[in-house]
Amino acid sequence: MLDMAVNNFEELLSAMNAIADHFGNIKPWWRGQAVSCWDLVPSIHRQGLLANENNLTFRFRNMAKARYHNCPSNDDISGWLFLMQHYRLPTRLLDWSESPIVALYFVIADKKHDFEDGALWALRPARLNRQQMGDGTIFAADHPRVLPLFREAFVRSEKTADQIASVLTDQRDIRHLVQQSVFTIHGKETPINDLSGAEEFVAKVRIPKEAKSAFRGVVDFFDSVNG
Repeated sequence: MLDMAVNNFEELLSAMNAIADHFGNIKPWWRGQAVSCWDLVPSIHRQGLLANENNLTFRFRNMAKARYHNCPSNDDISGWLFLMQHYRLPTRLLDWSESPIVALYFVIADKKHDFEDGALWALRPARLNRQQMGDGTIFAADHPRVLPLFREAFVRSEKTADQIASVLTDQRDIRHLVQQSVFTIHGKETPINDLSGAEEFVAKVRIPKEAKSAFRGVVDFFDSVNG
């Protein structure tokens, strides 16, 4: 797997160009994590809560309508899971962004991790889908090929949907728009970076702890330019 360390914005741009070349000039998705050794795995798996997933999703749907005026329709399974993710409940979804600057923010935002290296991950979403789903399409969340991955979050089936897929969603709130949000949905606990053939669709840019403050200044600059 392509794995590089960068210490300043110039080196980051060079690393991004190297990743683009490695991925065949395909625009990657990006994810920032404050600690470099954290795997690419969503919260429901990371917290060991998969056995409680159906109960969590049922209780959320049961209680949300009294607290939120714009809930999805009952049959909009993916919409409910994205709403749970929005409110930071543990789900099988993992957030990515089409913007490396947005992703970089999540590397350096939490200062309690300033004594640990961070990581900016890059994903080639269509290649992940080809490896996992046998189809290089980036799926809409309501596509029949990925709906079983969403349904299992609410009702466990005998035929387990154990793939990982890159999915797009409707921009349901301003956060999705601003953060240029895209997602992977995980039907199994294996981290993306540990999948067979991961070197073809995932790359890592490490941000050393000593460089985090410099990158924080870069993100602040982009925030000021964009108002």
